[in-house]
Amino acid sequence: MSIYDNVRIVSEIPSANDVILIAGFPGSGLVGSIAVQFLIDKLAFRHIGDIAAPDLPTGSLAEMGLARAPIRLYEKDNIVAITSDVPIPEVSSYFIAAEVIEWLSDKCRISEIVVIGGVVTGGEGERVFGVANTEEGLEKIKQTCQILPAMNIAGITGEFLTEAVLKKIPACGFLIETNYDIDSRASAAGLDVISQMYELALDTTPLVEQADSVEPMLKQLSDGVKKSEQRETSFEEDLMYG
Repeated sequence: MSIYDNVRIVSEIPSANDVILIAGFPGSGLVGSIAVQFLIDKLAFRHIGDIAAPDLPTGSLAEMGLARAPIRLYEKDNIVAITSDVPIPEVSSYFIAAEVIEWLSDKCRISEIVVIGGVVTGGEGERVFGVANTEEGLEKIKQTCQILPAMNIAGITGEFLTEAVLKKIPACGFLIETNYDIDSRASAAGLDVISQMYELALDTTPLVEQADSVEPMLKQLSDGVKKSEQRETSFEEDLMYG
């Protein structure tokens, strides 16, 4: 069975002949999807295409009344960005990563792949851990992030890196320490590194301010959950939905 039988990409051809692919998907702390969507919004990327796969959650999403596909492609200058509003099942991760890179490689040259995601460490802070698939790439990221002796990168984030290895495309990944269900502060830490490396002049202050307001509510919600075994929960209490 061909990967083309599993994944549908309906998209314009990117404008640039050489592109950097930046990918971020829902995962730990929603770090990757928050980061890439913020990048898209703040730098005014243009929506060029959509992706569908049979194992994704069925249905459509709407934003301000406009229906949109859960996985989307955007472009600005020589950067193509891919992000999703839904978690990617393990069964779909290989096919989507392989097909996106295959499709894009047919249309232009991918000069580099950059992935961003979250990693739960149990520690406090937003340390940025880096990986690369070439010695040159490793040297490039050493000054901006921490390199661990070993790291397991799961899900579609890891699949993009694996595909890059197989197709001999330079790639790097940034995994940001997170301990929240929704962690825009970790997303900001990762974007700061990417902005510095690629001279994007991206101001992540709004993400940090968002974290300042959200984190106390998340902690309050977490504390409430811990106490729920000891007392009855009232439906009239304030709840936050994310």
